Amino acid sequence: MSERFAELYTPEVRARADRIAEFLALTSVDDAPNRIDLICLAGNGVLACVDHAASLARHHGCLLLITGGVGHSTPPLMAALAARLDCAPSALAGLSEAELVSRLITADALVPRDQIILETRSTNTGENAAFTRDTLDELGLTPHHIELIQDPLLQRRTEATFRHVWQDKQTRFFSSPPFVPRLGEALTTASWTEERYLSLLLGEIPRLHDTPEGYGPNGKGFIGHVEVPQDILVQHQALAEIFSGQSGR
Repeated sequence: MSERFAELYTPEVRARADRIAEFLALTSVDDAPNRIDLICLAGNGVLACVDHAASLARHHGCLLLITGGVGHSTPPLMAALAARLDCAPSALAGLSEAELVSRLITADALVPRDQIILETRSTNTGENAAFTRDTLDELGLTPHHIELIQDPLLQRRTEATFRHVWQDKQTRFFSSPPFVPRLGEALTTASWTEERYLSLLLGEIPRLHDTPEGYGPNGKGFIGHVEVPQDILVQHQALAEIFSGQSGR
């Protein structure tokens, strides 16, 4: 751990970060019916998501749609995938996130190729939702129950985005992150660097909070209203003050 992030390992800061992560890693799959029609995996740099999504697709015997073009998560995904496949990152250059994930699934025979659908154009969460919808429409598929898998720190916003983009359809969405991050474990169980973990953790709350600066109806309108508990706002403010002060040193 770098000296810059020594505060992360104080009990108070760790507890605050874990509380925020627990909120962001939304798990709503307990409310899902027995029958899931589609597993939708949004490209990200956490390979545990790939194994989790493949396991769910096998369990439900349903299609697995992987959505992701080239975006912020592509470099960490490529690096993690190259390490797992024991190849040079250059061998994966030019592939979309969906194609990268598909390469791993095929190499490890996690899911049959004819059970996988790829959406390779999207560059952000809104496009993940919109282009997934377009892809399924083009294929004449109308899933009623979709289980979403995403980087745990982006899971709550991903579900809110899909619900918003698909609001005129009868489709129901359920969230199933592969795990809930815990500070101290997170940097070893996933491909986050300290900087990326903090950036995701602290950046998501302002996006979810329904204010003029956020992504909700009172802001950019990318998602529907998300109720952010006051406790989460307090924890976020405390961490933001700690790390904004540290970044100026």
